[in-house]
Amino acid sequence: TTDAFDQQLSDYDLVFDMLGGETMARSFTVLKPGGTMISIKGQDTENLAKKFGVHFEWFLMEPDGAMLGELGALIDTGAVQPVIGKTFTMEQSAAAYEELANGHSVGKIVVTISDSAANPETSRP
Repeated sequence: TTDAFDQQLSDYDLVFDMLGGETMARSFTVLKPGGTMISIKGQDTENLAKKFGVHFEWFLMEPDGAMLGELGALIDTGAVQPVIGKTFTMEQSAAAYEELANGHSVGKIVVTISDSAANPETSRP
């Protein structure tokens, strides 16, 4: 968190960009010629792949119920373990959004919905 990654790293074959923006642009510099950048957050609108002699791929995930079911099963068995940074209640939604907006969170931000909030008739003390 104190060093600029693009000043410390070089000659990578592959970079997965999940942030976009300035981070994606800086990530091109750590690839070796012929390397590949794959992004889920942005497109190479500045044609940086050509400038750095690398390949660029961009894709957008589409929701898929069957795939999400398989992912849920992997989580249930422990084969996939999501990293949860912070958990907030529904009443703390504004704070959760602020945490997300500051960009410094590690892991997923989770907003929990209690049984009573989801269905007041099944509320338990």
